[in-house]
Amino acid sequence: MTRVAFVTGAASGIGAASARLLARDGFFVYLADIQVDAGQALAAELGEAAFLPLDVRHEDQFEAALGEVMQRHGRLDCLANNAAIVGVLGPIATLPLEQYDLSHSIIQRSVVIGTKHAARIMQPQGSGAIVNIASVAGLTGGFSPHVYAACKAAVVNFTESVALELAEDGIRVNAICPGNVATPIHTGVTDERWKARLEKIRAAAVDDQPIPRMGEPEEIAEAVAWLASDKASYVTGHALVVDGGLMAGRLWRKQPSFFKEYHPARG
Repeated sequence: MTRVAFVTGAASGIGAASARLLARDGFFVYLADIQVDAGQALAAELGEAAFLPLDVRHEDQFEAALGEVMQRHGRLDCLANNAAIVGVLGPIATLPLEQYDLSHSIIQRSVVIGTKHAARIMQPQGSGAIVNIASVAGLTGGFSPHVYAACKAAVVNFTESVALELAEDGIRVNAICPGNVATPIHTGVTDERWKARLEKIRAAAVDDQPIPRMGEPEEIAEAVAWLASDKASYVTGHALVVDGGLMAGRLWRKQPSFFKEYHPARG
């Protein structure tokens, strides 16, 4: 039996890396994205894969895409809700609500839509894994714009809530909370400017976290692949933080000296 995965935002970044690793692990992977050329190229590269154009803001498109999955394969074993944007920027006093609505529709509402239609397929099967890409920004403030943080916090809580319902149907629902990861979205832009900004962020990451570098998309994808696999069969309702220790607290070398009084400095 061929296992089937459906990945949103699959044409680049964490989505593309996840698609590659799921294919590595034996899944037939459906790559869903609005980036047609990149998505088709990746599907051709993977072989056991197909590209489906999808704007995650629209429920009818999501329903049609998963309908095509069912028509071709008759099952769905993994949904990776990955599609996102950095969203609206700026201070709360000047927040344009139409941009809030757009940001919310992609970052958080799409997760609800995808989970809804995946559940309709997985419940009769009695099995399945849903993996939602959240963020450390959804766990505490200071890592993103306001709306992105709010939407990712909603993804975490939505994951926990739905996991309680779907566990009774043999479906596991988990979230991943990445920290600093080398993708265009992390820089706040998606055009060529992201490369220049990324180098500055890479340099800053050295002083921000215990593992002194940015994460790579493949490292987040490994977490996706694990949560989609039977190796994680006892894990549900969990928000897995993959952040190089960023959320653990202040760096040891930056803590007050009296904390380290009995611990000699490390060379």
